[in-house]
Amino acid sequence: MRASAFCMLLAVMAPSAAATQVPVAPDQPQFVLPHPQGPHLVGVRSFSWIDDQNPAARTASGALGREVSVQIWYPATGSSASRPALYSPGLELILAAAADLPESDRGFVMAHQPLLHTATNSLPCAEMLYRDRAWPVVLFSPGGNVSRHWQTVLAEGMASRGFVFVAMSHPFSTIDVAPASGFSMSIDWGLDQEDEQAAAEADNRLADVLARDAAFVLERLRDLARTGTSFAGALDLDEVGIAGHSRGGKTVGRTCASHPAFKACAVIDNIGPARERTTGIQPPLLTLRSPWDNERVAKLHDYLGRTGSVAYDVTMIGSNHFTCADLPLFIPDLRAEGVDPADGIENCARILAGFFDAHLVGRLPWDERWVPPVHPDLVEVRRF
Repeated sequence: MRASAFCMLLAVMAPSAAATQVPVAPDQPQFVLPHPQGPHLVGVRSFSWIDDQNPAARTASGALGREVSVQIWYPATGSSASRPALYSPGLELILAAAADLPESDRGFVMAHQPLLHTATNSLPCAEMLYRDRAWPVVLFSPGGNVSRHWQTVLAEGMASRGFVFVAMSHPFSTIDVAPASGFSMSIDWGLDQEDEQAAAEADNRLADVLARDAAFVLERLRDLARTGTSFAGALDLDEVGIAGHSRGGKTVGRTCASHPAFKACAVIDNIGPARERTTGIQPPLLTLRSPWDNERVAKLHDYLGRTGSVAYDVTMIGSNHFTCADLPLFIPDLRAEGVDPADGIENCARILAGFFDAHLVGRLPWDERWVPPVHPDLVEVRRF
């Protein structure tokens, strides 16, 4: 299927699955992202699905249901000379909505204006690259008030290395524009209450909502894999991975504790939700993080020590909370001192791909040690 100004999949899949437009970047984009380092070209498609069985939230129009949009990056065939996809479709609506936000939120959103005409390295609606076995799938949950688009460089790095990387937008947790629901951003979930018990209860409620989104997306992916789309037969959905950044770590912890299909779990710069900090999770778990204070590290190690299989604490030396995200490429104030933003994201992609290669694809025995595939001077590793 050739890319055009707006490419769209034919809606031949289940009625609940709606393909959405993937516009191409302009002839002279404002900025081109760092090129992914894996051996494969990258394709991208978007979908938006409404979970009308979810009692947790309604759409912006008040209708029952929760609209979850996803961006799917995957190994692709095609010409690297083809026009790439636009970085952030719907950004105009996000910027327009910023006028009604509190000043602190408004400034953060408006800082993304340079992304309006930014090109990715991904080919919209490119044909899936087929091989003799299905590609491994990793779902991704962004942080609070962060768009799924704002970790595109990481997504392209993973897809170029042979993963199908599915980034989710969580209504009223992330920031985005959905086809049916329109603009939404994070609401106050009650996570910052002074009452520790009330805050933990709020944390668990949010984790349940986010984990349900992940399970719902997995079911819709199974619909895609069963139908006549180009994803049919190309996705390994029996054993799936999941990763999340910041608030997305709550998605990872609750999903991996509740849904057996998820076999390897990775969290970027956070700890799991309140319940899992006591119970732990069973699948292999990676925490990839910036340097933290000793008290927070102790809480993390207590959590990782409860993992039923194997867990890794990997500290990226010199990094910060945003090193694995695209934001430092465009917002200098978010850069870690002495770390090139493109190099930081590339190291994150290499580490995540190495972890999922070992514990999702290769199914490394738990008594064998995985080592992050970056220079030892860049990371500190502790295994549990």
